[in-house]
Amino acid sequence: MIASIRAALFADRRRPAVWSITVAWLVLALAFGIGIPYIVYSVLSGGDDPAAAQAILEALLPAQLVPTGIALFPLFGGAIVVILGALVVGNEYRWGTLNLIFTQRPRRVQVLGGHAVALALLTLILSVATFVVVAIATAVLAAVEGQAANWPSVGAIVRAVAAAWLICTAHACLGYFLAIVFRNTATAIAIGLLWTLVIENAVSGMALVLTPFEYVQKLLLAPSSGALAGALGAPSQFEGGTPGVVASSNGWLPMLVLIGYIVVTLGAALWVADRRDVS
Repeated sequence: MIASIRAALFADRRRPAVWSITVAWLVLALAFGIGIPYIVYSVLSGGDDPAAAQAILEALLPAQLVPTGIALFPLFGGAIVVILGALVVGNEYRWGTLNLIFTQRPRRVQVLGGHAVALALLTLILSVATFVVVAIATAVLAAVEGQAANWPSVGAIVRAVAAAWLICTAHACLGYFLAIVFRNTATAIAIGLLWTLVIENAVSGMALVLTPFEYVQKLLLAPSSGALAGALGAPSQFEGGTPGVVASSNGWLPMLVLIGYIVVTLGAALWVADRRDVS
């Protein structure tokens, strides 16, 4: 198993797609989390609504690192890591390497389990890197605007990073599962994005007008991610916050739902791969 994890990490380090997705996500995080709101602040600060401008600026300072950072993951980050999860194992099917490995000594569960552990480590790195770059951006912005850099507690930051890791891992496992089921990267990405960005958002929209859909919404991947972000203080999209964030006073249910997605998708993926024909 250790050898499978090392092999998977070695392969992921050599994949240009993994680096491209990581860099693209960090750029998007800075753009949506800091850049665009700061442009809006700059426009409003020279207008007739200085109070609104000041509220936007305060949301971009280091004191708001936790809600600013975690709000990026439910919608934007989730879609990115679905692609990442599909790529790390789907490309192995496309290149035919898994067919060769499966005929050798390692068991299928060990090989794909190694890819799963490596994927979890990748999502952890992605989560930590996101908060690091957002923290640097907020510190620079505070210095430029002459504002105090009052940082949240270490415990609050650790909880936010852990929540971001859970959100990313749940989405990545969905892409991982679809890539194994279809043995095709493009199909897995298409279905994963369709599910998280279209179908789940449609159900969330129906939940606003039909009560039964509210219960269905609580069991979906993206709304649960948004509720976990909301429980950590991120303002919901109806309060002027980031799209995908849902107001929530309790993070335990969405956390359990996300853990359930990880367990079910990983277990189903390994079960399917272990029982079907190699080709």
